[in-house]
Parts: sequence; structure tokens; C-alpha cells
Amino acid sequence: MRKYITLLSIILIVSSCDVEEGPFINDYDSYVNPEKKVLIEDFTGHLCPNCPDAARELDAIHDIYGDQVIGMALHVTKSFARPYSASQAPAFQYDFRTTWGDYWDAFYGISDAGLPRGMINRIGYQDESHKLGKDEWASTVANELKKEIDFKIYISSDEASISITSEAQNNINADYNLVVCLTESNIINWQKDGGNNIEDYEHNHVLRTVLVDQELSNSTNYVAGQQIEKTINCDLAALEQFNIDYSVNTAELGNGIAGGWIAENLSVVAYIYNTTTMEIVQVEEAHLIN
Repeated sequence: MRKYITLLSIILIVSSCDVEEGPFINDYDSYVNPEKKVLIEDFTGHLCPNCPDAARELDAIHDIYGDQVIGMALHVTKSFARPYSASQAPAFQYDFRTTWGDYWDAFYGISDAGLPRGMINRIGYQDESHKLGKDEWASTVANELKKEIDFKIYISSDEASISITSEAQNNINADYNLVVCLTESNIINWQKDGGNNIEDYEHNHVLRTVLVDQELSNSTNYVAGQQIEKTINCDLAALEQFNIDYSVNTAELGNGIAGGWIAENLSVVAYIYNTTTMEIVQVEEAHLIN
């Protein structure tokens, strides 16, 4: 009888424990370099019923690390990101796709592995281990945030121009490119979420445009303390029209409903990547209107 009571007590204790969901971070291995930042590129679509789970995972990781984790949502593929036909209005009429999102999806082969899928600083590209499911994100981010940095990035911007200062932290000899993007948050629009069609879903850090993807410097040699400055003129109306035209003329089953940008909700995302490995070595984010 005593053995039975003891076993029953153990079962009751175990059954009463809460089941915790990820992301899981081990306390014994929780070192974070406070200067290192990580970009999570979340390849998604408003017709993808499982994709909101990935967005929630990104938010959970951001809750742990704060501004050291930067998200970017790229809506891709005809299957998951096309707008519905006008006869099905008002549901799913918006076209979130961009030429850059479609290009990166094709180049890195992300949607071929199924959505939702993401990249963490684009690590693993050389050995085809870069296409990560959402349950792999947290541990990969934790490992990335342990790394030392070779660059810092500073952003100053307004609606008319963006200034980027990249500062080398070490003596380096390698080829790097600088990429500057605009993302938008607080977009209220339709999204499939499991078996539900959510009319007022909040879409965040959605890729809107890429302003620059070019050599960081005309030299491959960098000296610690060296600063490289880049100023970019920013015509939001023209950039918005470019997306509208892309939706109408190029994107499969596009409808041109791709505007309505709100400047106050836009952010600048700037990152530096190694052109040999494609790894993003540093990233920074700031509101467009500071």
C-alpha cells in the first residue's frame, strides 16, 4: 500500500506541473555579447495558416533579448502571399510581396523547404543549413549573440534621407556589403491563423523596400576605428509606387494594392554581410523618423 501511495503522489505532483513552451534558453550557457545584434528573416505569407506561430516565436525571442534581436517579415510565393481576386473582397486583397523578398527567397531557396521558414544572420548558407524552422530559431540566436563583433552601425534618418555610419572594431581583411532596408509595423490587415481568417491581424516589421545593397567600401582592408559613412536620399512616394508597379506588372496574380505606407511606422534596418559566406555580421535598426 505504501508503494502505491508513493507512486500515486509522484503522478499527482508531475501532473500538476505547468508545461512550458519555448523558446528555451539554458541558464548555464546564457552569455550574451551586449554589442552583438541578430537579424531574423521570417519568410511568411498572409495565406499561410502556420506562419503566425513563427511571428509569435520571433516576438518571444525578442522579449528575451530586446533590441538585440531585429525581425524582418518577407511575404513570398504565389501560394501563400498572393492577394485574393476582387470577387473575394474585402478578404486578403493586400499584396505584401516585394521584388527583393522574392529575389532572396529564390536565391536562398527558402520557400522550397516550406513556410514558415527563416534565416538567422544567414548563417549556414555554405553548407545548406540556413533554412531554419521556427523551433530552431531560439538556440541559433543564442549562439549568434555570443559572438564578438567586427562592426558597429549607427543610423540617423528622417523622411528625406538616411545616414549610415559603419565603424570597424578590429583590423579586418574581407569583402563586405552594406544593405539598407525599410520595414513597416502596425499594419492591420488580413491573415490566416490556423483555421481562422483574422481581419484585423497586426503585421509587423514587414519588408517594404531595399535602398542599398552595395560594397561597404572600395577596399577590403579595414582598420579598427575606421568609419565609413553613407547617405541615402529617400523618396517614400516613389518607393511606394515601385511596389505598386511590381505588384501589377511582375508579381504573380498581383493586383497593385501595395501602398498605404505610414511613415511613422517605418523603420530603417541596416546590416553588413560577408559576400563570401553571406553571413550577416552586424545589424542595426532605428525608426525612420527619429
